[in-house]
Amino acid sequence: MKILVCLISVQHVPNLRSIQSVRPDWLILAVTSGMAGKDLQLFKALAVGGLDYSKKKDIIDLAKGDEQSTEPIYGKLHELFDKYHKDEWIINLTGGTKPMSIGAYEFSKDKNLKTLYIAEGNQQQAVDLLNGSCIPLKYNITAAEFLAGYGFDILNASSLELTEERALSWTELAANLALHNEDSDLRGMLGKLQYLKEAQIILDKKGWEKNGLVISEKDDLFLANGTLRGQIASQFGLSTIGARFTGHLEKSAVEFLTGKWLEVFVWSLLLPFEDRGIIWDLHLGALAGKSGPGKNNDLDVSFMVNQSLCIVECKTGERKLDSEADNVLYKIEAIKSGPKAIRVKTYLATTWPEVVDQDTGEVKKSLKNRCELYGCEIIHGAELSGMADLYLRKSNDPIEKVAEAFDLKMGVSK
Repeated sequence: MKILVCLISVQHVPNLRSIQSVRPDWLILAVTSGMAGKDLQLFKALAVGGLDYSKKKDIIDLAKGDEQSTEPIYGKLHELFDKYHKDEWIINLTGGTKPMSIGAYEFSKDKNLKTLYIAEGNQQQAVDLLNGSCIPLKYNITAAEFLAGYGFDILNASSLELTEERALSWTELAANLALHNEDSDLRGMLGKLQYLKEAQIILDKKGWEKNGLVISEKDDLFLANGTLRGQIASQFGLSTIGARFTGHLEKSAVEFLTGKWLEVFVWSLLLPFEDRGIIWDLHLGALAGKSGPGKNNDLDVSFMVNQSLCIVECKTGERKLDSEADNVLYKIEAIKSGPKAIRVKTYLATTWPEVVDQDTGEVKKSLKNRCELYGCEIIHGAELSGMADLYLRKSNDPIEKVAEAFDLKMGVSK
């Protein structure tokens, strides 16, 4: 029987990946009083990935204060070794407190066991600290496994495929909207559509939920750009009278035009990186939260890279920078701090005109400083427009631009 020992801590990714890679027959988990319940989250994350160790384990419960000494873990491992001395043991030191790791290392050295450590800077392998050999870690965790290890679920997992399938038919229109995102003509039309949507919700929320929005000539939904107007009308089955739209828009179409187009565009920019194996588990509109009452978070665009969860928050329209930017950054920080995960990267893609300093063409220093404080990268409207231009011209350059914006290393697979 192959036994893997894991030291439980807040960050479950190293333990989860070592278990998925080693595939032991039995687990021994060392859990401190402060980490009580984290072992259950690890089991949940493993179950999401198709492994059930709920009945194939021993738990070492360390009393309060024991995690600050090497002796308790050393002694308890010895007790279990007497029980399983004929079996193959592997120790994963990537977890727990430093005294726990030292105690487990001393035990492993005494018994001449395989002793694994996963360095933060190299997630592709686990090093055996006793003989210097390496075990490749080829298993890439999904966003669902990542979140499950922190007590969260993807609540709409069953509907994501349908959402993304529909979005594929909208990618070119989304790119055209991104290309023209700085045009006052388009901004005015989309702003008017947002006004009509809000008025309909106030008038008849149930009707809006069921029927969407009926647009008449008197609503004066006007767009001077004939090419873009024709594309919108063709995409959603609208009619035009002169430069004005008329007809019926389903709820999903209204939501796309009033903001979700940016999510679709960013998602479509990242699709080639998933195809190349540089990122994985790319999703549009995942809802992360806990079953039952509580605060859930919409992840506009999310993907995994280098065993880290990456989240892109997308914001369109006209906004007052100070208040709205802070609200968005607070939300981004809440998404990161909720699970207390260290391997989360966040981005803000936005067409807000006030983001850019008109004199320099760069993100305003005050906003840039706030983003750095929250560990968030910002991608502004002019950058998005440039990417859209290259995307629509079927150029190879968008790959390089997107890779730079999202810090993706070309030619490096997963």
